[in-house]
Amino acid sequence: MSKKKFDFGTKHILLIENNKMMRRLVREMLLNFGIKPANLVETDNVTDALQLIYNQKFDLVITDFFLGDLDGGDFTRHIRGDERCLNRKIPILLITASPNHEKVLKALESGVNELLAKPIAPSALYYRIFAMLTRPRPFVITENYVGPSRSSKRLESMNSLKDSMPAGKMRTWRKVSSTSIRYPQMTSKPTTTDPFLVS
Repeated sequence: MSKKKFDFGTKHILLIENNKMMRRLVREMLLNFGIKPANLVETDNVTDALQLIYNQKFDLVITDFFLGDLDGGDFTRHIRGDERCLNRKIPILLITASPNHEKVLKALESGVNELLAKPIAPSALYYRIFAMLTRPRPFVITENYVGPSRSSKRLESMNSLKDSMPAGKMRTWRKVSSTSIRYPQMTSKPTTTDPFLVS
């Protein structure tokens, strides 16, 4: 018996990609998965993405690493760390053409859920999204990290990446300006703590 196909029809996705051709390619893949064109919002920069992410509910964000002055890691770290963000706990898939140690570590520390290297195969994108939406990991809020919980293996992997970095090499976190963001009215007080679950 074949596995039942996942229904993407009700999902709202934000796609952040500054390369026009890559954005069109990912868009076509998502539409082929069954995502409705009206539910797919695209932008090529962090400023517009922040306006959208603070004022509209999404089920998933797909973002490139390189986005100009700010990258996907800076964007993720900003929304994960802000209680006012409607989509603070949203699954985030980061795609990159050159997944070197520094980028991978910055992405993981920022709170992204998954990484995917370019060139992207449709099957890889499909199953990565499928896993993120059907098997979400518990969300963690601590003093030094906000994002999906990391397994023991993933934490060990992060530590080995840190150890392999050249001496003195640090990830550069750039501050995202939020002065132009119109925050939505909160109907209830946001939850400030979640259990720190690592299996």
